[in-house]
Amino acid sequence: MFPKNILVYSNGELIGDGMMKLPFIKALKTSFPAAKITWLCGRHPTIFKTALYPLIEDSIDKVIDQTHIGNNWHDLWRKPWKQHKDLESHYDMIIDTERKPLASIVLKQIPHKQYISASAGWFFSDKKPLKPYKDPCLLLNRLLDLAWVASSQRVTPSYVVDVPQKWQDLAKTLLPSDNLVALAPGAGGRFKCWPLENFVNLAKKLKEANYQSIFILGPAETEWQDEIKNHLPDALFPLQKTTEKSAYLTIALAQQTKLVIANDGGVGHILAAAGKPIISLWGPTDPNKSTPNNNHVTIVRSQDFGGKSMSDIPVQAVFEKAISLLN
Repeated sequence: MFPKNILVYSNGELIGDGMMKLPFIKALKTSFPAAKITWLCGRHPTIFKTALYPLIEDSIDKVIDQTHIGNNWHDLWRKPWKQHKDLESHYDMIIDTERKPLASIVLKQIPHKQYISASAGWFFSDKKPLKPYKDPCLLLNRLLDLAWVASSQRVTPSYVVDVPQKWQDLAKTLLPSDNLVALAPGAGGRFKCWPLENFVNLAKKLKEANYQSIFILGPAETEWQDEIKNHLPDALFPLQKTTEKSAYLTIALAQQTKLVIANDGGVGHILAAAGKPIISLWGPTDPNKSTPNNNHVTIVRSQDFGGKSMSDIPVQAVFEKAISLLN
């Protein structure tokens, strides 16, 4: 019997987390098309209530965040979900996407028919994966395994986001040129950023090869625009040419390009959803856990060049990867 209402628990999402989880959300909706799905976050806020809401509104019926449910042992006798007006008194299925035993024990107290969780080696889960089971390293694959166990069927994940025509049309007006390469020099932490001068030098090399660079700058990186233009007067900054803001627009801009080059960060995950080939730059963090959702990802790590920081990645190496993909 298919569940009528499903509660999905997480601890909150930033942009990168949210983009990585999109195929899981779509898989759930594909497996349970008639179910009402509620996304419940514990300690932190979720980007699904703000910037990424348009991308999940067809799949998630209700988003509740910063409840702190599952973060305190007191929840075992306080039962805070009973006082939360947006939560129902009973769920046909609860899916726990975290792996914290405390949260698992608390969530299992919410009245339900089935509980799905990989916490403690699936100890708390009413349904478990077939054996032998190897726990995936990549976050998305872990989530897809939850959807598989919950529905007893594998769903092929969809990585490319369908962009409404409005945003596709706007992207075309902002990018009049052909042979475009998108460069995203920003990231949530500056330690994840390849030096800006490297992006500038890469853009110069691409120009010599007859490719026009567009720079995708978020609100925290607009100060870089003047510096980039000092070295590249013809550089394009499409997001700075419009007051319209949407993750859909960023994806639509990437769809107009032949290649994306981005740091390990939220904007890189958004651009990857365009489905274009992407070179993903990594330094101290591990791509095995959070590679962007894309069938055409080329990972370039500082460790490949004997270093640990983003600055250890040579411009020439990225340029050669870019040209090989463009050709």
